[in-house]
Amino acid sequence: MTASDGVAAARSEGGPTIAQGAGLALALLGLINLFNYMDRVLFSVLLEPIKAELGFSDARMGLLGGFAFALFYAVFGLAMGRLADRTNRVRVIAVSLALWSLATAACGLARSFIGLFAARMTVGVGEAGCVPSAHSLIGDLFPPERRAWAVSVFTGIGSLGSMIGLVVAAALVAEHGWRMVFFYFGLPGLALALVIPLVLREPPRGRFDRGGATRPPALKPALADLLGSAAVIHLLIAIPFYYVTVGLATWIPAFFQRVHGVGIADFGRSGGLALGLGVLIGTFAGGWLANRLIRRARSWEFRLPALAGLVSAPLFAATFLVGDTGLAYGLLFLAFLVSGLGMGPSMSCMQVVAGPHVRATAIAFMVFATSIISYGGAPALVGLISDLSLAHGLAADGGASLRLALIVTLLPPLISGLFFQAALNRRRRIDPEL
Repeated sequence: MTASDGVAAARSEGGPTIAQGAGLALALLGLINLFNYMDRVLFSVLLEPIKAELGFSDARMGLLGGFAFALFYAVFGLAMGRLADRTNRVRVIAVSLALWSLATAACGLARSFIGLFAARMTVGVGEAGCVPSAHSLIGDLFPPERRAWAVSVFTGIGSLGSMIGLVVAAALVAEHGWRMVFFYFGLPGLALALVIPLVLREPPRGRFDRGGATRPPALKPALADLLGSAAVIHLLIAIPFYYVTVGLATWIPAFFQRVHGVGIADFGRSGGLALGLGVLIGTFAGGWLANRLIRRARSWEFRLPALAGLVSAPLFAATFLVGDTGLAYGLLFLAFLVSGLGMGPSMSCMQVVAGPHVRATAIAFMVFATSIISYGGAPALVGLISDLSLAHGLAADGGASLRLALIVTLLPPLISGLFFQAALNRRRRIDPEL
C-alpha cells in the first residue's frame, strides 16, 4: 500500500486525510498531551510544600514523585497498548483522560503517604492510556517520512503543558495552597474527555504501511515478535536512558529552592519558564530538524537523539554546579532545549522497527521501560542518594546532597547514544535503506 493508496482508503472509510483533518487531529492529540504533561509535572512544583506539611523524607517524596506514578503507568501502559491495538483508540484516550483528571484532583484530598500514593498511582493508571494510543493514531495519520515531525509536534504541545504546570502552579500555590492547585488543574480535563469522542475520528490502521494492517496477533506471538527483535530491545534501553533528564526534572524546583534560595513563585517565573521554553522550543525545533535530515538519510531518526543525549548531559551537570542563579537558569534552558531536540525522533524510532499490527503494544513497552527507568527510577534514585549522602556525611546540607544526587544520575542520558546506534545497526540488516 502506497501513501496515496492509504489516503484514498482513509477517505473512503471516513478517516481524516493529510489535507482534510490529520492536522486537526494532531492538534487535538497534542492538547490531550498538554493535559497529560501539565497534570504530571504538578508534583515537582508542589514537592517542597507537600513535604513541609506532611513531614515526608526525600526518599518518600522520591517514591511519590517517581514510583507511585511510574510503576502503575508502566504496568497499565502494557495493557492499554494491547487494548489500543485491538479496539477503538479514541475511546481509550477519552476514558483515560477522565480517569487521570479525577485522580489529579484527588491528590489535593490526601492526608497521608498512603492516600497520596494511591492518588498518584491512579494518575499513572489513567495517563497510561494516552501515549500508546496517540502514537498509534499518529502512525495512521501521517506517512513514515512525516512521523518524526508529527511525534515532535505531539510531544512539543505536551511540553507546553509542562511549562504551564510549572509557571501557573508556582504562581497559584502561594495564594491558594498546594491542595487547591491539584483541583484547578485536574477538573478541566473532564470537560475535554467528553469532547474527544465527538470530534476525533478513528483512522484506518496501517494505511501507510506496505500491505496495510493485519489482524492483531494473540498476546504471545505479539510479545515474541517485539521482544525477539534486537532493535526493539536496544530502543527499550536507549529511550528510557535518554528520558532520565525528564525524570530528574521532578527535583529541579526543589534544587533551586534549596541551593539558590529562591521561592516557589520566583522559580516558576524564571526557572519554570526556562525549563518549559527549553523543552518546547527544542522539541519543535527537533521535529523540524529531523524532518529535513531524514530526507537526506533516514538514519537521522536514530542519530539525532544520540547526539542530543551526548551534548545535553554536560549542560545539565553545569546547571547543577554553577553558583550564579541567573547563569543556572540560562544553562537549564539550554540543556532542556538540546535534550528536546531528540525527544520526538527518539520515540518515532519505535514506529520504524514495529509493524502496524503491534505498534501500540511496542509503544506501550517503550512507555513501560521509560516509566520504570526515567519517571520512576530516576526520581527515586535521586531522593535515595540525597538521603544517603547526608546520612554518611558526604554532603553538608540538603542542597549539597541533592546536587550530588542529580549529577550522579546523569550517566544514562550520556550513554544512551550507544544504544540508539546499536538499534540502527540492527535495523539496517532488515532495511538497508537506513
